[in-house]
Amino acid sequence: MRVAGNEFKRALALCPGEPGALTGAGYVAMREGHLPAAKALFSRAIAADSMSYDAIAGAGMVADRMGESVAARRSFERALRILPGDSTALAYLARQRGQTSQDVLAARARPTTTTVTARTGRRVIEVRDRAGKWSPMWIKAVNLGAALPGKFPSEFPPNDSTYERWIALIAEMGANAVRVYTVHPPHFYAALRNWNLAHASNPVWLIHGVWAEPPPGIKEEKYDDPQWLAQFQREMQRVVSLTHGDALIPAAPGHASGAYRADVSAWTLGYIIGREWEPYSVVTYNALNPRKSSYGGKYVTVSAGNALEIWLAAQCDYMVSFEMDRYNAQRPIAYTNWPTLDPLTHPTETSMSEEIALLRARGERLVEKSKEYDNDAVGLDALKMRATDAFPAGVFASYHVYPYYPEFLLVDPGYSKARSPEGSSNYYGYLRELVTHHGDMPVVISEYGVPSSRGIGHFQPQGWNHGGHSEQQQALIDARLTRDIYASGAAGAGLFALIDEWFKKSWIVTDFEYPHVRKQLWLNPLDAEENYGVVAMRAGFKDKRITIDGDTADWRGRSVLYGTTGPRSSAPLPLQLKSLRVAHDEAYVYLRLDVGRIDWTRAHYQIGIDTYRRNLGDTRFPHTGSPAPVGLEFVLDLGGPEDSQVLVDHPYNPYRAVVIPGSKPEASQYVYNPAVRIVANDLGQWDSVTVVPNRRRIGRDGKIYDAISYNRNRLLYSRESDNSLADWFANPASGVIEVRIPWGMLQLVDPSTRSVLFSNTTEGNVSGAITDGFRFAVESYDPSKPRSGGDTLPRSTGATRFADIPTWSWSTWDVPEWHAEIKPLFGAMQRAFRGIPEHPPTR
Repeated sequence: MRVAGNEFKRALALCPGEPGALTGAGYVAMREGHLPAAKALFSRAIAADSMSYDAIAGAGMVADRMGESVAARRSFERALRILPGDSTALAYLARQRGQTSQDVLAARARPTTTTVTARTGRRVIEVRDRAGKWSPMWIKAVNLGAALPGKFPSEFPPNDSTYERWIALIAEMGANAVRVYTVHPPHFYAALRNWNLAHASNPVWLIHGVWAEPPPGIKEEKYDDPQWLAQFQREMQRVVSLTHGDALIPAAPGHASGAYRADVSAWTLGYIIGREWEPYSVVTYNALNPRKSSYGGKYVTVSAGNALEIWLAAQCDYMVSFEMDRYNAQRPIAYTNWPTLDPLTHPTETSMSEEIALLRARGERLVEKSKEYDNDAVGLDALKMRATDAFPAGVFASYHVYPYYPEFLLVDPGYSKARSPEGSSNYYGYLRELVTHHGDMPVVISEYGVPSSRGIGHFQPQGWNHGGHSEQQQALIDARLTRDIYASGAAGAGLFALIDEWFKKSWIVTDFEYPHVRKQLWLNPLDAEENYGVVAMRAGFKDKRITIDGDTADWRGRSVLYGTTGPRSSAPLPLQLKSLRVAHDEAYVYLRLDVGRIDWTRAHYQIGIDTYRRNLGDTRFPHTGSPAPVGLEFVLDLGGPEDSQVLVDHPYNPYRAVVIPGSKPEASQYVYNPAVRIVANDLGQWDSVTVVPNRRRIGRDGKIYDAISYNRNRLLYSRESDNSLADWFANPASGVIEVRIPWGMLQLVDPSTRSVLFSNTTEGNVSGAITDGFRFAVESYDPSKPRSGGDTLPRSTGATRFADIPTWSWSTWDVPEWHAEIKPLFGAMQRAFRGIPEHPPTR
């Protein structure tokens, strides 16, 4: 809570009247019990945006807590006018009228017969067929995160048929299940029930999660903290009750609420509780509780386990017990796990302390503190968890397994030699070992996939990287991964995810997305985590979108920054610069440069970009060495289809090469530069931006695994219709060059407030500054004699090379413009799912 409060304070310092930050700060103050402060913050937010549902509902919650019933009622009635049928407002109003859960939901008697909706079989989940006999079902699931652009994950879609469309899309894709991580609003379950009633022979099953925040404590991981544990178990109760259409969840910030009347228990396939637990947390809890080694519950037991395995079994037993006691029903249950905590041993994976000791023995040191967890320090083994005879539904193992991480998936010799039915696959090698370890227990790979992002977070041997894929490549890879999961003997697969989500963050760029409380307002193509979806959430309205294709139709109505007036160029035709246009959306800055004739053997082009204050940055162009009219932070260097990139001024480059003592020069690491900042200079020293997704590592046997780096700012030449990652394209017929540059490539930490990176530290502490806009200076030159002179824009009529440089700016935003489009992944997954038997033979 303190972190969130600090983030909102920083946001308000940058933009004191920003309604989203005021609202967020109001919720933080309310949670901390500072009700008068919360009331004032919500009032300011409503004054800034009178249609802000979140602010108005927050004001109602504060008034309710302060005993101001009339004000509370008015706020919630106003909220309903903005969002008719909203379950949160209805629940508060019902409570104000003195209603209880019995007033809203009819009491029900516990059934006398136990219902087993699904059960575990040998390496598979089983459901009843039409004849009522148990039949194996291979799970083809899609994970549903519901954060639309501009929204946090706790801000769910309104009751406007969004969920209906999504469920229909999942079914049309050939999936037989949807997996959710947390409680959604009542209208999600109503939509699912209605769909399944109308499609009884081919329902969409529900796999429901129970979300948990990390346990309290820093040096003591307090999984047994009474307040935290009670909250987790209360969430289990809610999940069980709402699936039976038997819950009234009171409104609370960051949570769905309302009256849950849609009974979807007949289609609830199973539960997956918890989160990807952090390994240091597991190590600490185990060390503090060495005597916890067995658990004998009514429904779940464990023997010879570690402390957290015992704790997880007890929580599973609690949830099963609650459902049996109240509803006399059961279904399979699992806890969330991931390769970092798998029960296997990985000799190539060192802990941080092991790595430091091994490097020290080589006379080396760790150049940069790793941001990774210890990925083989401790394990959680679901195989130790057994169902009693009273729990025929059974337990299964659930893993989130992506092909590109942790590192042991990429470098383990056994995995590197593995081949699935379709060819080489480290991923398949790991999955086979994982499935084999669990014996007859079903193993569901409940998260997998690759993103269609421009940026890359990690490289993988088969090219199944953490990003860097076009949408067509993403489609082919995800379909292949699905088939490899099936071939491995796993019981099912859960594709991540249905939609792209802008709020998400990746380790390789998150330090430069600031403040985090506004990240959901813009799309960062450099951030792999934002781009997994079957449905793309694209920036800008569709009818206003610029496509990189050399066609100028989508530039109509957009003003020319400069070039249509002023003196005519006397330069040779290929060097002539005609005009420059600039546009933007929530993801990119777009440039259109019109030239006399495109001939890359005779003319290259440089567009200098000043992002902050004319007197800061480098005043010398690369290649030509000519003086720039303003200080530049970046230069768009267009040297032809194979040799174009965005260069950054050397002092402003957040990555620097450091040669590791005692190693080969090619083993250099690129690390964050603690002295990076915008400074005035005329050095003309321009850098490519080289990042290292895969850092240099050392195995437990002393084997060195070299770092893998790439130039993130090299530009891809293509029509967007041929490659969704296209950065630029030139039309020789018209002399038009189109370029799009991600905001993050120009080191905007928050384009929605025009905030640029001013400086940063090795700890990732970012200092942002508000810019008044950008300034552009364009020059052309002959690559065979770059210092012989060329053309310029804006062209001067006097002795200087450039006329006065105008400032191009853009309006800030608190509500993003966006549109949704289905990616090629939909068709690829439709074919992949249809190619896998719905009821496979027991393997």
